Amino acid sequence: MGSTPTTLIKDIRAIASICEHVAPHPDLAFVEHITAVKDRSLLDTELDATLGRPVDGRILTAVPFSQSTDLSRSTACAIKIGPCSPLLRDEFSLDYVLERARVIKAGERVKALRQGTVELFRDKLTARTPLAPRVSSLEALSTESAVKWIEATFSLDSRTFCLLDGEWYELGAGYLRDVNETVAPLFTNSSSVDLPRWPLVEKLNKKGIPVMRPMDEGDYNELAAKARPGWVCMDKKNVRNPFRTSNKVEICDLFTDDDTLVFVKPAHASGPLSHLYNQARVSVELLFESADVRAEFARSVHVNSDASRSIPGNFTPRRIVFTILLKDGADLTPDSLFPFSAVTLAQTAKALAARGVTVEVIGIGIEPTQKTMLDTAA
Repeated sequence: MGSTPTTLIKDIRAIASICEHVAPHPDLAFVEHITAVKDRSLLDTELDATLGRPVDGRILTAVPFSQSTDLSRSTACAIKIGPCSPLLRDEFSLDYVLERARVIKAGERVKALRQGTVELFRDKLTARTPLAPRVSSLEALSTESAVKWIEATFSLDSRTFCLLDGEWYELGAGYLRDVNETVAPLFTNSSSVDLPRWPLVEKLNKKGIPVMRPMDEGDYNELAAKARPGWVCMDKKNVRNPFRTSNKVEICDLFTDDDTLVFVKPAHASGPLSHLYNQARVSVELLFESADVRAEFARSVHVNSDASRSIPGNFTPRRIVFTILLKDGADLTPDSLFPFSAVTLAQTAKALAARGVTVEVIGIGIEPTQKTMLDTAA
């Protein structure tokens, strides 16, 4: 934009002229339908009252958008709400946060969450010395406000509001209906890919007590690839990003025998899945736009399949599948998606459909016998 009055006015008039004759890109439609709420007092009051009542499902787990919040590296979590000492756990606990908020004085609960903290750690082995063996310590990864770890949806009269990353937004009702109509067909009764159920493995919590927890994502991807003939595990097999040479891109987690890109994600709730949808969109667009990416991906498939699979150097996908394990193996349905996650999924599906790529979303179940063990451990 111009930096002087004359050039600034000229630029504004040029933009106004364009807007009169050119329709906005469809991907930007949400800007007119998702509005940040400036005065959050009424919504904070509603949230405060909800926090004081029994759990009703309107408050779910989220993950802060901060790049430093990396759950894949975290092995411990310290939660501090109110005046009590921080609680150290293996992972974030929504139940604990809601329990602590419920006992705080009415009118002070949301304030306590905004002032409260969630800190992530990972195990770190100290160097061995002649006088002492190697011992494990905790390395701090990130600290965020506790309110950023929850998401909530409220309807006041005919208006719908969502709390995300600590901020309130209003969503247009008509736009949400359009989003839901786009998203619903992506969930099919009979999935096109047959993934094994997600096993549980025994892990020690911070108190040294064995508990059953879902297998690590990387281990599950390797298990799935070995269980299905012709599948290739592409987890962490990154390719160079030609448009941003400082980083690399993971094209997919699994590559099936019929050339489908499969993205696998365990998630506490649906909110963090927005990142997964964007990752898939970037992967597909790179494959379509960059000959270097296509060639490198083809080589990677050949190498990581022990030379049993070969795809053309000009390969572009025709189908992607999101496979998701919600916490405790809960059912994944269009209704279980957080509104912002649904918006991102709808945008992704429309953008990929324009390239001739279909999108499918399926949930991954936990081994039935092991789910009972998980419920008992919880």
